[in-house]
Amino acid sequence: MDGEFDLSLVVAFAGKKRAMIGGDKRSIAFFGGAEALEEELYGGKIRTDDELEKRAQEIGSVIHIADGREKVWKRHDGEVLVGEVTELSAKSQRRRRIYLVAGGYILVEISGKRAEVSKRGKSTLVILGNRFTRDFAYQRLGAVGKAPDLSSMKSLFEEARRATASVSPDFTILSSEKICSNPEAVLLAALREDCEERGWELFGLA
Repeated sequence: MDGEFDLSLVVAFAGKKRAMIGGDKRSIAFFGGAEALEEELYGGKIRTDDELEKRAQEIGSVIHIADGREKVWKRHDGEVLVGEVTELSAKSQRRRRIYLVAGGYILVEISGKRAEVSKRGKSTLVILGNRFTRDFAYQRLGAVGKAPDLSSMKSLFEEARRATASVSPDFTILSSEKICSNPEAVLLAALREDCEERGWELFGLA
């Protein structure tokens, strides 16, 4: 499917006393013969940018790689950490967005103008991305059973970059140790701000 995809890697951790999020900066636009190339890339078969460009030529697909897309940021006066992966095409706009603080998170699925809370809770590790990067990150962080720290997050993104061309060389890691008396209220306030600014209709709070 032709379109622009940020399905690379966002890793979010909400613990009792701190929250941390990391994201790479790669987005890839596919034009013509894209489905086969996407399948190979997001299945982990293409490791380097040179391999990706060569394979695109072989298949007859045109691609544009950009490494300036920030996928993680702070919201609500810096209290809330936010991360997002996207699939944008002429036919649809889909986003998965995570909001987190120490002691809480909410995961939101956004399709067009509809934003629906799909999960929420207190402590968690959430990994967003394509099939290969999700499995790759879980094997290194989730399966260990330890809370990620700055060192393990940096190592993860560096290793992921060497393993797949879907991840950019650069990445951003943010953290917060601010404790909120009511984490869910803070998270929902940040989400509602985004809905108001973007014109999204919010569902899934009952």
